Amino acid sequence: MIQPVGGRVTGVLSNRCGGTDSDHYGVDIAGNSGMAIGAAYTGTVTFAGWSAGGGNMVTLSHASGYQTRYLHMVQQPAVTVGQRVGQGQVLGYVGSTGNSTGPHLHFEIRRNGAVYNITPAYACGGTVTKGAAINLAFEDLTPTDEVPDRFAFVNSAGVVHAKDGAYSSWQAVNAGGATKVVLSGNWIGWLQDGNFFAKDGIYAPWLTIAGGGQVRDIAISGNRFAFVNSAGVVHAKDGAYSSWQAVNAGGATKVVLSGNWIGWQQAGNFYAKDGIYAEWLTVAGGGQVSDIAINGNRFAFVNSAGVLHAKDGAYSSWQAVNSGGATKVALSGNWIGWQQSGNYYAKNGIYAEWLTIAGGGQVSDIAVSGQDWFAFVGGGNFFAKQGAYASWLTMSGGGQVSRIAITT
Repeated sequence: MIQPVGGRVTGVLSNRCGGTDSDHYGVDIAGNSGMAIGAAYTGTVTFAGWSAGGGNMVTLSHASGYQTRYLHMVQQPAVTVGQRVGQGQVLGYVGSTGNSTGPHLHFEIRRNGAVYNITPAYACGGTVTKGAAINLAFEDLTPTDEVPDRFAFVNSAGVVHAKDGAYSSWQAVNAGGATKVVLSGNWIGWLQDGNFFAKDGIYAPWLTIAGGGQVRDIAISGNRFAFVNSAGVVHAKDGAYSSWQAVNAGGATKVVLSGNWIGWQQAGNFYAKDGIYAEWLTVAGGGQVSDIAINGNRFAFVNSAGVLHAKDGAYSSWQAVNSGGATKVALSGNWIGWQQSGNYYAKNGIYAEWLTIAGGGQVSDIAVSGQDWFAFVGGGNFFAKQGAYASWLTMSGGGQVSRIAITT
């Protein structure tokens, strides 16, 4: 199991770090309201709702009789009873509902109904890191399930469709009007009528992440959300229910996120911050930037002549990847992909040989995810394949696909 949140430990079972409470059955981890709470382990939701003492809470059932509980969420849970969730999937957000004196997560582990002894893994006043392994021996706990490959597209009516697994059925996520879809982890986000909407899973309720009809571009990475408004101001926040922070003064046209990096395109330049409150850097200036991308520590941009440049590290030197004509760049893993003259090209590393991933002059959108998934829109249809040399699968035909996204 992994830590569901990060923060300072303020209570471990009956030890309330300054007092004693024999009815306290978990660990209290203090944190800011709105911090995302991840599932400690793959499981099934057996309770999601309100309890008098626990406030908004979730209970998960796991393999081998294990159970975890997550209490005091700021709003109703992001999951529903019967839903299968993956390790790390967002269940809700830190709050102080129910019997609580301040924002924190009360986290419990039980097995076959009995309280599990978590004392060896937690110390009063100590800190834990979200996503780190819980240092306990969980006997007979089976390996976690792999997160499914997720695919999404927007059709000509603006209906967002999503599915988990290349061969599963599509599910409509909205009623229409969307112009862009983005995926990260379990999150599905879309731009519609100048608003930013998102779901924490295909079947979850949708949230208005940013309203007002002024949103012009959107991005999600992990638990970070960002958008550009009609004045070109980039806003970002960590957690669906936290407050927005302005990142620049205006003029941006596109925003991208990866890890802690926030990048934006503004007046033909590429700027970035290593965190919401960090100083901004001019990653590429000169007023010639037409598209941008970040993945991990790799940065890439297309200039006005369609020359694609890439570099590893914010302060390293740029390397030209092609000779011109590119209109879009996509990054994932070691892959650099670009759209050029209606074709899809890619390199497995800055200095590798380039491959024609999809030719024919009909490519209108591209995506790459993980180490080996490629996708494109051609003739209004959605094609994808796992592996650069594999055969293409028709994910969605009918000539109505406009934008795509994949995450694997």
